[in-house]
Amino acid sequence: MNETMFQKCKRLFKEVEVNIDPKASVLKKMIILMDFAIEYRFHGVYLLDYIQYDFYSKTRRERKKYVVHGKLLEIMRVCNNPKHRYIFDQKPEFDKAFFNYLHRDWMDVKNTSYEKFAEFIKTKDSFFAKQPDGMFGTGVEKVFVKDIEDLHKLYEDYRRREILCEETLTQCSEMMEFNDTSINTLRVVSIVRADGKVEIMGGLLRVGRKGSIADNFHHQGICAYIDPITGIVCTLGVDKNNDRHILHPDSKKKIVGFQIPIWKEVVDTVKKAALEFPDMRYIGWDIVITNDYEIALVEGNPGADPDAEQITTKEGRWPYYEKYLRGIRKLNNCT
Repeated sequence: MNETMFQKCKRLFKEVEVNIDPKASVLKKMIILMDFAIEYRFHGVYLLDYIQYDFYSKTRRERKKYVVHGKLLEIMRVCNNPKHRYIFDQKPEFDKAFFNYLHRDWMDVKNTSYEKFAEFIKTKDSFFAKQPDGMFGTGVEKVFVKDIEDLHKLYEDYRRREILCEETLTQCSEMMEFNDTSINTLRVVSIVRADGKVEIMGGLLRVGRKGSIADNFHHQGICAYIDPITGIVCTLGVDKNNDRHILHPDSKKKIVGFQIPIWKEVVDTVKKAALEFPDMRYIGWDIVITNDYEIALVEGNPGADPDAEQITTKEGRWPYYEKYLRGIRKLNNCT
């Protein structure tokens, strides 16, 4: 449900009390509120942007450098053909289109017989059950086959909910050392430039916490920025509470300075995948490096929010995107 403006104001007042000044006067709150209202109206800044990027302590010149919600919509509008968005929004469609990049078995239960579903299950210790349109790590469940009590009932439930089942990926030892209960992933963002070449815009190391199956930033995971040239993690790890970590808080493995294994191969794979649908120019690719060092695509996100990149680097990323958008706009106007 969308927030009313009154609800937004109330939440902003609460954020002021928690994050800026617990004793803030009504006047100070009103000044911040007016500042946010101007940013929202004229610059496409959503409340989450205003809060998580500390806009209340930044100048307009500093704020202009951030990819806020309005600018993210602009990137998507300029770069991505809406006719092909369904391939990335629907997980079964993605798995069909990028089958050669998956390195795992999968099954769309709504289009599968019970017999084939049972055959899929019996060869596995565990698998992931995913809602076809889930986002931010939601709608994903890890299922252990030994815990299934009624396979036919599970099949009917999955078929009704149109669940996608995917074989559990392995991960290389270097990534597993951060946390062995989650599959720890990379987020690599690409843009297909106007000249048809693929540019790697940035990368994130994403690791889960002990006991969690999710590594997602929005599910208490930790992320850190990867230098796209070297593949070395060059910032502290950050979680959703904005706590920053040199070491993983559970495993104590060092985050800063970690060299992503086979980074060149990761980049080469992303560049190849990005050209499968070159009119979907802006994609955030989620990647697993498997235990035998294959590069497995988990999904591609055509609306990838660079919030974690901007939070980890404490730097607005808009200037990096703007120079490529200019060329793509010209190309779009000529075609």
